[in-house]
Amino acid sequence: MYDTKELLHRIAEGDQQAFTRMVEEYRKNIYTTALRLLHSTVLAEETLQDIFLKVWLQRKDLVTIDNFPAWLNAVARNTIYNSFQRSLKEKGTDTTEGLEGSIISALQPEQQLQEKEYTTLLQKAIDRLPARQKQTYQLIRQEGLKREEAAKAMNVSPETVKHNLEEATRKVRAYCLAQLPLSVLLLLVNIK
Repeated sequence: MYDTKELLHRIAEGDQQAFTRMVEEYRKNIYTTALRLLHSTVLAEETLQDIFLKVWLQRKDLVTIDNFPAWLNAVARNTIYNSFQRSLKEKGTDTTEGLEGSIISALQPEQQLQEKEYTTLLQKAIDRLPARQKQTYQLIRQEGLKREEAAKAMNVSPETVKHNLEEATRKVRAYCLAQLPLSVLLLLVNIK
């Protein structure tokens, strides 16, 4: 049995078993919170994966964190918030302008670095997409257009946009998740 500091040191060194142990300890609470706030099992599962991907990408910095549960809570809160905002945009619901920016600017420097690394990884995944899927993903997920608006801008049917977005999202998620250790992926897939 490891204490938290030792566990974080092992994870920082790339110990996948230690990371799996950490995921096992925190995943149910994070998933439950995400599900309660997002009202979607699919969104909650995607958000949970995003959270632990961010942690894995920042593993080398974990040893500098004094209060890991509080830090993880902040990462989870911000990721869930971003998922919620993205969901509202896709549904065409107005969101509070500027709120997301004020939350990001209030992040601690290490959280800002983590967001930057995650954004870089996400952009790499987007850049690998075929042109139409990339365009669809950018219009809907990044610019916040509704499906019908994207279809009109691209001069295609809304069903084509839906298909392209589904394929793009699947490919982006697969690329990002490939950055996680296999044992963690298996654990996240079996959330319940």
